[in-house]
Amino acid sequence: MNSKYETMGKDPVWMKKLLFAGIFIQENRLHAVFDKYNDMSVKQWLLLAACEVFSEPPALSSLAEVMGCSRQNVKKIASCLERDGYITLEKSSADARAVCVVRTEKGKQYTLEREEYRKLMHEIIYQDFTEEEIRQYYQLSIKMMKGIDHLEQYFVKTRDES
Repeated sequence: MNSKYETMGKDPVWMKKLLFAGIFIQENRLHAVFDKYNDMSVKQWLLLAACEVFSEPPALSSLAEVMGCSRQNVKKIASCLERDGYITLEKSSADARAVCVVRTEKGKQYTLEREEYRKLMHEIIYQDFTEEEIRQYYQLSIKMMKGIDHLEQYFVKTRDES
């Protein structure tokens, strides 16, 4: 006998609803698990990881763009990391209005020490995926990001028409 989810899972409308809700559910679960068992929140960890993408200390607004959240949210996360000694917030030499995130030695050391742990987390979370499924998931994630861009454009256009 099929479960309700298996039966409804044949309907593309239902699948879209469940996939959309699933994004938020997965995010919430990942936050809860990560935050419960680590000395730093997942958002703090993401901010430190995002800093590695830049060759120079990034401005808060640049980090916000990479992390997909507001500058104010990044500032709040960065303030906690600064309080704990992982980063310092410094005025940009290129733009007096910008505040840059500079990883301290403690922040750099944390990243180095956690590299093996990060690899292990990836192995654990993706253990049920084949390499092909990981490639497919990656490509689908890129499409989802494009979909989010389309949604944002829709909201901007709708707001501008109001």
